[in-house]
Amino acid sequence: MNENKKQENSNLEEEINLDMASDNIDIEASLADSEEEISQEDVIKDLEDQILRAKAEVQNVRRIAAQEVTKARLFGVESLAREFLSVSDNLERAIFSCQSKEDDNVIQEGLELTLKSLETSLKTSGIEPIDCENQSFDPEKHEAISLIEDNKLEPNTIIDVVLKGYTIMDRTLRPAKVVVSKNTEEK
Repeated sequence: MNENKKQENSNLEEEINLDMASDNIDIEASLADSEEEISQEDVIKDLEDQILRAKAEVQNVRRIAAQEVTKARLFGVESLAREFLSVSDNLERAIFSCQSKEDDNVIQEGLELTLKSLETSLKTSGIEPIDCENQSFDPEKHEAISLIEDNKLEPNTIIDVVLKGYTIMDRTLRPAKVVVSKNTEEK
């Protein structure tokens, strides 16, 4: 009987070992399957993320390119506009010199009409003169070429405009050259 029990125990151990081995194989197989599924799911999620990032990058490139094209259109004429401003300056000087002579009225009228035509063309192109009348000095729009002591005015008030400034689409094309007031400092 003892031997039968030993044989049964041995058989039971073998069955248990076989069951455990089979369970281990099943567990390992299901772990491998889940790892394979997880890694495939991770790969899919990673690829979807990469696609989304690529789409966002393409949208950013398109937006930046559109902004650059807009800037080029708006501000690409700046050098040409600066040349026109020098023509405008010369016309104003010619008109001023004609005003001092009384016998050149016809020439003065022609120059004034030409200047008005040029100013209209500039305005149509989005080029506007900078208003300096009763304004405070603004380094974004003005260039101070001289300071005059005057206690009657607020400090940094524009007294005189030597050369007109212009903006193009609210951006300073050429700052106005101005004379600015300052207070005398008493000690």
